[in-house]
Formats: sequence, C-alpha cells, structure tokens
Amino acid sequence: PQNYQLGAGDNLIIDIWGASQETYEEKVTPEGNIIIDNIGPIYLSGLTIEEATIKIKKALSNIYAGIYDGSTFMKISLGAVRSIKVNIVGDVNTPGSYTLTSLATVFNALYMAGGTSVNGTLRNVKVIRENKTIAVIDIYDFLLKGEQKNNIRLQDQDIVFVSPYNARVEIQGEIKRPGYYDMQSGETLSDLVYFAGNYTGKAYWRWIKVLRKNGIENHVF
Repeated sequence: PQNYQLGAGDNLIIDIWGASQETYEEKVTPEGNIIIDNIGPIYLSGLTIEEATIKIKKALSNIYAGIYDGSTFMKISLGAVRSIKVNIVGDVNTPGSYTLTSLATVFNALYMAGGTSVNGTLRNVKVIRENKTIAVIDIYDFLLKGEQKNNIRLQDQDIVFVSPYNARVEIQGEIKRPGYYDMQSGETLSDLVYFAGNYTGKAYWRWIKVLRKNGIENHVF
C-alpha cells in the first residue's frame, strides 16, 4: 500500500528503465537507510512508500538525468517485508506474543490468537501503542456491515487488548440469527433485533417477552 510505513528490515526493489537500465535491491538498515552505489545513504525509516518514492527519485536524478526529462523511468516496489512482534492479551483463546508481518492488521492478530474467548467482547478491542490507546474497534461493524473501521495496520510492540464483555443478551424465537449478543451502554431492544438479523416472516413482533435477572430474582416484561 502507498501509505505503508517503511522500517528496518524492509526490502525495496528499484527498477530503472528507458534511456538507462538498472535494478537495485536494497534493504533498510537498522539505522533506517538504504545505501545506493554512487549516491550513499538515503534515510527512509518512517516514510510511506509514496514519500520514499519522491525522495529516492530526487536522489537518483543526480546520476540518471533522464528521470526528469521523461526518457528514464523509475518504479519502486516492496520485496520482503519486515517482521514485527505484537502482544495479544486479555480475553482471547491463545494470548501471547506473536511474530507477524508488518502488513498485519488487528483482525490478522486476533485470527492468530484464535479469536476472542467465550468471555471476550467483540465490541471493545483496543490497540495500545507506547502506553496510549490509539484505536478502539467494534467488530460488529465488520460482521454486520462489512466495514473495517479502525482495523489499523500494526507496528512493532503494539498491544492488542480484548476486555471481558460488559453486557450480553440472549435472543430467541422467530428471529433470523438467534444467539448471544454483546450490548453497549445506550443500546436498545431495537439494536438487539438488528444484530440478530431482524424478525422472520412468522414473527408476531407486537408480543415480545423480556426476562431480566438482577442477581436476586427474575423480572418478566
């Protein structure tokens, strides 16, 4: 992706064609540079592919004059990507430290950890970076709408934290997807019905029974 941020260990392939023909394959050093013959080090760590392309093009124009007059062309692609360590903790099936590619997202990390456990929430998955929460993901957005809000690309030493569910409600009867659903503060019966795929054609939705347990007794509404 053009917004992919380069880091130590990434491998760049630089193709030159047209009036001149050349291919460079350079690895980003631990200091964040690539080193090209007759040019020297070019610092790229933290730059996106798009930003790196502009910087490398400017540097290569010193030895390939045709780059700016249109007789020589340049293309940069990413070869082998670096590996990162990500910690996945909380209510997941297999918590621990995982080695992923630097292209991995939060969903990829959760998949590696076996998904959330029976007590884990799908509504409040946090990404913690340098002791700050940088993203909170509601996986229902993906499951119900196909949206990947905040499914960000992870970085080295990120923490993916899955907290226990806050409130879980069971819905049964003439509903398309009966089961248990995590509910957030402020959500209503209408939200629950939406999560469950709405009523079936046989449903008599004017009569709904709600059973609530308060720790002492059951209430029926």
